[in-house]
Amino acid sequence: MSDYNFLMESRLSPEQYRVLNHLSRLAATQGSNFYLVGGAVRDLTYGQQVIRDLDFAVEGNVQKILRQLSPRGRRKAAADAAPGVSVEHLRFNKRLNSAEITFENGVRAEVGMCRNEFCTKPGRRPEVYPAMIFEDLKRRDLSINAMAVSLHPNSRGLLLDPTNGAADIERRELRVLYNRSFSEDPSRIYRLLRLGARLDFKPEERTKSLLDSALENRLWQRLDPEMQARELNAIPHEENPARALKALVSRGLLAGLDKKLPASKIPYESFNKVRTVAQNIPGADPFLVNFHCLVERLGGSQRKHLAKKILGDAKTVRMALGLEGAARKLARILSSSKAALPSQAYSLLTGQPLPLLLFLLVKFPQAKIQNRVKNFLFKAPLIRARLPRAELQALGVKPGPKFEKMLEQVFADQLDGKLKTHQQVTKQLRALAGIKEPPPKPVKPAKKAAKAEKKPPEKLAQPAKKSKGKTKR
Repeated sequence: MSDYNFLMESRLSPEQYRVLNHLSRLAATQGSNFYLVGGAVRDLTYGQQVIRDLDFAVEGNVQKILRQLSPRGRRKAAADAAPGVSVEHLRFNKRLNSAEITFENGVRAEVGMCRNEFCTKPGRRPEVYPAMIFEDLKRRDLSINAMAVSLHPNSRGLLLDPTNGAADIERRELRVLYNRSFSEDPSRIYRLLRLGARLDFKPEERTKSLLDSALENRLWQRLDPEMQARELNAIPHEENPARALKALVSRGLLAGLDKKLPASKIPYESFNKVRTVAQNIPGADPFLVNFHCLVERLGGSQRKHLAKKILGDAKTVRMALGLEGAARKLARILSSSKAALPSQAYSLLTGQPLPLLLFLLVKFPQAKIQNRVKNFLFKAPLIRARLPRAELQALGVKPGPKFEKMLEQVFADQLDGKLKTHQQVTKQLRALAGIKEPPPKPVKPAKKAAKAEKKPPEKLAQPAKKSKGKTKR
């Protein structure tokens, strides 16, 4: 059996793991049983390297946890708030007693009450009742999504799998949990096809038969507006939206999500380009750029209609609809002399939302724009991470506004290529700190060459002695 404590720590991003720990601590203080559920558990079990959104389920009162986060969606100002987990946006669904949360560090999560559902009419929103975790799991769409990991301190890491979803993951199969699944909730048709396209899983035999029957009876036409919006929102969040859209278009299902979204105007090549660019940018969320691709060939009124339907909150709608205009304006400035120096381009791009920078890289192939955005995203952070803070402090400059101003000057000079070596950086630091350069060391006189030792006089060669031979008579 997998060690889910290890999987959560190693596979979740540091930001996701921080949010998970913070929420589980809040739930523990309230005495609530708290679980990681759904897609995150599926992806941890399957071995996905990137875990998407986090879904949590609570046995008990969700409001007690949400109130500790940020009442009415505003950032929590408590002194003991964990770093990076302030709430950027919170949307509460009163009917489901759940909240969709975007945290300040970019993590998206949903925290909801464990519930059971009773369908009164096919395709309509079901009635909702509080439940325990096993009932909550058994009412879900697919077995691979009906798993949970306990986050309670006494059972943290325990896997709950009442429908044997782990075995289906091993077989790479999609299995609905009961025969009325598609008729009670036709949005599950879309979910099954999206997951199949994403994971390359196939429906098992009974599920395939039920799916074919649902398509034949055109159950997908029964989706209410809330279900349509939820499934439309999921498509731009896909890692490969083009593949998901092709799976829907091939079965003629796109009109069931919105009649103003014609299948003939889907720019598959644009989605693929966004995917390629986003893969190389750490932390990039291509959702808004993918949404733009989805609607780029539609008229203005159709764009607004789909933006309100898919995106929901007014701030995100304004940003999505203004993305193209903002990118054109920024591209003009980046191409001008106002961004001739890398430090000038850095100042222009600082504070710009990441989706806008991603849009520039996707839609504006000009070399100047590409190079300046890439320098901002990749080169500048490396230089900033190596700024000589310790050296400046060693020169006697105390941290504060003046200290930061000096570092910013060094940062700008390094960006512009004025400071290339460590010696140049040190010299600049001393100049900014008002410390004179130490006088050059005196040149020592060259040592006199040692007198060559006199060689002993060579001995004169002695004449050879005459041999005393006998005289011949």
